[in-house]
Amino acid sequence: MAAADPLERPAASYMHKQFVFVVDDQDVATGVSQMQSKRAETMIVVRNDGTPVGIVTDTDILDKVVVKGEDTDRVFISSIMSSPLITIPTSATVKDALHLMKLNGIKRIPVRDSRGIVGIVTQKALADAIRVNVLERTFRKYRTSIRERYRAVFANLGFVLQFAGILMVVPALVGTALGETVAGMYLAIIGLFGTGFLFATFGDRGPLNLKESSIVVLSSFVLLSFYGSIPYMHMNPFWQGIDTLSLFVNSFFESASGFTTTGASTILEPENLPQSFNFYRSYTQWVGGLSFVFLVILLFYPEKKLNNIKGLLGLGSSLPFKKLSIVVSVIFTTYLAVLTVSFLMLGNPNPVFDVSFMMSAITGGGFVPHSTFLASADPPNLLVLMTGMVISALPFAAHYAVYSKASRKRIVGIEVLLYFTLLGVSSFVFLLLTGSNNWMTSSFHVVSASTNSGFQFIELGTLAIEAKILLIVVMFIGGSAYSAAGGIKIGRFIVLFQSLAKKKGRRNAESLELVAFTPDNTVNRYDDYPSRSSKVSDFERGGSKIIWVSVIVIALFISVALATGFILSYLNGLPFLDSLFESTSALTTTGLTTGLVSMDLDLISKSVLIVNMIVGKFEIIILLYIFFGSMRRRLR
Repeated sequence: MAAADPLERPAASYMHKQFVFVVDDQDVATGVSQMQSKRAETMIVVRNDGTPVGIVTDTDILDKVVVKGEDTDRVFISSIMSSPLITIPTSATVKDALHLMKLNGIKRIPVRDSRGIVGIVTQKALADAIRVNVLERTFRKYRTSIRERYRAVFANLGFVLQFAGILMVVPALVGTALGETVAGMYLAIIGLFGTGFLFATFGDRGPLNLKESSIVVLSSFVLLSFYGSIPYMHMNPFWQGIDTLSLFVNSFFESASGFTTTGASTILEPENLPQSFNFYRSYTQWVGGLSFVFLVILLFYPEKKLNNIKGLLGLGSSLPFKKLSIVVSVIFTTYLAVLTVSFLMLGNPNPVFDVSFMMSAITGGGFVPHSTFLASADPPNLLVLMTGMVISALPFAAHYAVYSKASRKRIVGIEVLLYFTLLGVSSFVFLLLTGSNNWMTSSFHVVSASTNSGFQFIELGTLAIEAKILLIVVMFIGGSAYSAAGGIKIGRFIVLFQSLAKKKGRRNAESLELVAFTPDNTVNRYDDYPSRSSKVSDFERGGSKIIWVSVIVIALFISVALATGFILSYLNGLPFLDSLFESTSALTTTGLTTGLVSMDLDLISKSVLIVNMIVGKFEIIILLYIFFGSMRRRLR
């Protein structure tokens, strides 16, 4: 065996010296006194000339003296000792010691050298040593495996968290400038930086495969939600005397709702919170919805190493990475500035609240800094919010057209036209189903549902069943591909329709470019192919991959929504349709509610909604990329 085997190690390395020498003609009482004075566990019995002849343990004293009621002053050590004395040399191995113990039915054995007895080895000590050694070897191998196999994951995750810490400095500075208490925000920043530094130190930054990219993306949002909950726990905007577990779950719920741009909230009167805290809540949606955290990576990595991250974030197959960063950072900031100024001009004098509203609208978030604003909002204010919501549901490519004139001719295609058609038809049907004559109210709530924003100012729980079903369907469909909106995305339905219609050739190739969902972005532009014969086969291969993923995503959305809807219905005693509405709203990162989401909601239900929000942010399929190798192989 190898020297590292614990059975081959010297037994003497595990010995202890908690023993005393006693003469065989001493009485037990004297021997016990000696043991107590030296806190020993064992007596080594010797003759008057010092020759070891036996051993006495606590068990011997109990069984042979105490239990029998003998007088310890009248019982001699020699009458209760175990003899002959079995010993091992200091060179004996653990295996040798255990063999002797088993052979002689004993649980401890003295260790001797040329000078005599130098220690005691117990069966328990050897067993513990072996157990610890096995665990150490197992976990050492496990740690080594993790570090070697996932060191790129740790490094990239650490990189993301550190930059997230930089991004989260903004709301902390806003709070500091306003003179408000923002200690919780600074604690979150420290946590992000610290964890990011540890991960970056442990790992080795490099390119990621599909599984690793999926782990980075999912882990980033889970950790962002965790550290983002610290300001909530520090401030406690819930209720006085809240227990620790409830405080954590509620805080994590609010944080996850922000970073996933769901917008569901149990906070009834956000206007009573500090202004900087409302800004912070909307800012988490700005970071999560526009994927700033990941776009930062694009600025520091070679483009050829980023295909999997790019695909998982839905950033398109044909747009340059660096220019995409400009789309998200510059163009969306411009939108924010223009719509905020519009809000101010409409008589909303609080710039912090106005910016918070617009950040939630443009990212399809839905947090409100003022609970009564929407209830009294007039059509101009609602139109501004609707504009922001629609912006969040349009493809990034459509926004890129604002920057790049060369791409405009191929941006406004069937997907965008179909999306606006869906808005118009759904608004009209919703108007009929609610029996209302208020076009603005109907359109606002349909836009809120279809963009997965979650703004509402009517009681959805009182709607007719048909109206609820319509909103559920609209939430499921969601926005356009490669947008900040959630849901299944219109592009996937277009892919399935085109596959059923068996469209081929150039028209099929060009349409596939707008809805390419493969994480490795293998579908290229039609014009890139040298011959017509190769074009068809390549696009057929890419198209079948996209169709397969689309079917899986649609099936997963429906299955998870139904399953979690049943759970919520069982836990809360609600009609299934209302529970399905809530589970769909969380899964599609919408945030609309029929009234279930509140501070009174039990912690298990909140946890179910948290899971829905996080997995829904990445269209669920990311879990299959992580845990099922066959899924990844189908996408190679």
